[in-house]
Amino acid sequence: MKTLSNIQLQHYYKYVSYHINQTMLVEDLLKKWALSYDDIQWDYNSETDEYVDIYQWLVFPRFCESDYNKLVEAHNPILDTENETWVGITSFWSHYNLYVYPELINILFWTNITYKDIEKISS
Repeated sequence: MKTLSNIQLQHYYKYVSYHINQTMLVEDLLKKWALSYDDIQWDYNSETDEYVDIYQWLVFPRFCESDYNKLVEAHNPILDTENETWVGITSFWSHYNLYVYPELINILFWTNITYKDIEKISS
């Protein structure tokens, strides 16, 4: 893990905070069989023998293939299709700054930040 300057953290924050919520679209396409549940990676936890609850599907236009690979390696749900790649958010009604952004920054940039770090740069 590396220590970040405020400028680095601001850059990482901007990188992960630009997203589009497409939960309703994805759920509709799954119900209509236009997308397959089989294409969702890491929606099942073999340790607990249960499916992971996915509450939102987000598109991150700035993400590249290596970012999605890091998320898959970290066991984050990903729905990858010919047309789009969505990231599954597993925290229920959480404020993005509290859970989602720190988790994504830590996975993508090998850091160890918390919501307190995010609060410092967003105030």
